[in-house]
Amino acid sequence: MKRLTVQNQRPFELSLVPELTAAEFEAEGRQILSEGSRMMGLFEVEKTSGGKKVLAVFGNNETSQIYIVKCVFPKEGERFRSFAYEFPNTNYFECELAENSGILPEGHPWLRPVRKQNTILGNIPYQFYRVEGDEVHEVAVGPVHAGVIEPGHFRFQCHGETVYHLEISLGYQHRGIEKLLLKADDNKRALLVESIAGDTVIGHSMAYSLAMEALSKTGVSLRASVIRSIAEELERVAMHLSGLSGVANDVGFAIGAAAYGRLRTLVINSLLLISGSRFGRGLVRPGGVMYDLTEGAVKKITENLLIVQKDIAEINDFMFSSTSVMTRLEATGKVHYKWASEVGMVGPAARASGVKTDVRQDFPYGAYRYHATQTVTLDSGDVFARARIRSLEIEESLGFILERFVDIPQGEIFSEVKALRENTGVISLSEGWRGEIMHAILTGPDGKISSYKVKDPSFNNWYGLALSVRGEGISNFPLCNKSFDLSYSGHDL
Repeated sequence: MKRLTVQNQRPFELSLVPELTAAEFEAEGRQILSEGSRMMGLFEVEKTSGGKKVLAVFGNNETSQIYIVKCVFPKEGERFRSFAYEFPNTNYFECELAENSGILPEGHPWLRPVRKQNTILGNIPYQFYRVEGDEVHEVAVGPVHAGVIEPGHFRFQCHGETVYHLEISLGYQHRGIEKLLLKADDNKRALLVESIAGDTVIGHSMAYSLAMEALSKTGVSLRASVIRSIAEELERVAMHLSGLSGVANDVGFAIGAAAYGRLRTLVINSLLLISGSRFGRGLVRPGGVMYDLTEGAVKKITENLLIVQKDIAEINDFMFSSTSVMTRLEATGKVHYKWASEVGMVGPAARASGVKTDVRQDFPYGAYRYHATQTVTLDSGDVFARARIRSLEIEESLGFILERFVDIPQGEIFSEVKALRENTGVISLSEGWRGEIMHAILTGPDGKISSYKVKDPSFNNWYGLALSVRGEGISNFPLCNKSFDLSYSGHDL
């Protein structure tokens, strides 16, 4: 075997990762992908006078195993045969590697910018994909939008009102997060992680903290793990309510939008009771959590969640039985199972297309190792499915939290974090409310972090949004966009 096999948050010695030539890398990568795995990361980890070293990370949902392959590209041979034509889930990862490191995936079907908008492979000008023909026209939207949202550029190729193709250009929110994480001390790093995507504070903090604990061999009490999982589910419920409110608003279902928004306030106020922040900032840290659950907080949060549980059942029934709402949601913005699985979509957007993927089940971590969640899927892949899956996941999350409140383990909530081990790596996955989050961290011979790579679930799913509007009327784009509810800053880093 020319790969290293590890599990989620299991540290590994860097010397155990085989260093392959480009030809060996191509062969081993194809072998791993043909076994049913998908790419989770492809990034440069070291640059020397002789060339560049690249790490490829693959995950297999069925076996819960993670495969790591390292390739050494000599200075005069920074290229490899692209995987993307045979395995489309590698497509965007190869584009990112080409943009960041200049390594060329030869034969790539559509090499395009990831965060630089107008150039590829350094300074080569990039031309947006165009459809030519009589009556075909182009509609450009953004990056500045009418609403208060993040910047992104959308280029539609249309015939009349029908969208033939959508290309999405991002990167306007690029802050250099990964470089900042390398320079920061532990306190600042935790704050930076919370700001990767401001609506996924708990999801990213979980992946980061679990990685640091693995690298330092720091144990965390079950009580702290349970509090973390409660916070992660509260974040999931809050953001799913926000998404449902947005979908309801986009189809003119004002009473639903207002009702979901009211319930979200109850949920984020519950996070406030735990951590002093409605977004959970400052709660999850390497070593455990910074705030304990008091009896008073548990009682009040339980009251809040029982209200949410009761009211959301009525609102869901009202919304999903409304003929006018369902006419707009059903059969709009379809992403079929084949497309979703081939391009490597994750999270509720993938589950709405029938793809059974959930890190909590596939690569269990923290309290999810002891308290399983149920993965819910639907198969229509339309806006209805992406909205309905959120309502079903809210029910699951509420049940999970209320069950944990019945018997919260005793124990300390924080352990001192030890020094990081030298020349060690870890792949840390968590299931944020949008889906799979990955933090890959390597340390050098001095025990300091030498490489930090982040992947937000939006990175996997932006192309899914582009697929959902093919053949749709352009006026359906805002509804499709809201049903995906992706992060610009999480993608742009």
